[in-house]
Amino acid sequence: MNLPGLLREWGVKFACVIALVPTYRAGLLLAQSEQRSTATPTSTAASEATLRVEGEVPTPVGLTLSDLARMSRTEVRVKDHAGLEVTYSGVSLGDILRAAGLQLDVTTMRNRDALASYVLVEAADGYRAVFALVELDPAESDRVILLADHKDGQLLSASEGPFRVVVPDEKRPARWVRQVRMIRVGRP
Repeated sequence: MNLPGLLREWGVKFACVIALVPTYRAGLLLAQSEQRSTATPTSTAASEATLRVEGEVPTPVGLTLSDLARMSRTEVRVKDHAGLEVTYSGVSLGDILRAAGLQLDVTTMRNRDALASYVLVEAADGYRAVFALVELDPAESDRVILLADHKDGQLLSASEGPFRVVVPDEKRPARWVRQVRMIRVGRP
């Protein structure tokens, strides 16, 4: 099934997401130019890296590697892009959203808009992937969508991290976003 078909299936209007893309791209380009002007060594940058969680969340938050280390951890064994078996560890994307105060259980939310809500994951290079909010609700799905910060017991490399989304059960790793900088919750 293609992306528009998936988005219709999830209840997200494709036009709403497309309409937001220029705004996100402009923000990412600005953020990238600021990062270039304040470049620091890779080890320092990784330890100080902040993942922003924004949008339709009660409490927008910035999370660091130290914050993730204190959260409930999950490991997944998968084949990477090269076909090698590796172990990623990190925090479920649902738990990341809970850290921003979001209630994921769609049966207890104020309204059913949660069924049409989406999560946009943005990378440093402008790459983006969309998830339906309901995909991240453990009451609705047993699937694991991981925000990884370690690969085979080591911090992610600069080219992959410091944060990476890993979706183990997808046939193609198109939504395995590397160098995640922002997670934005929205609704049409």
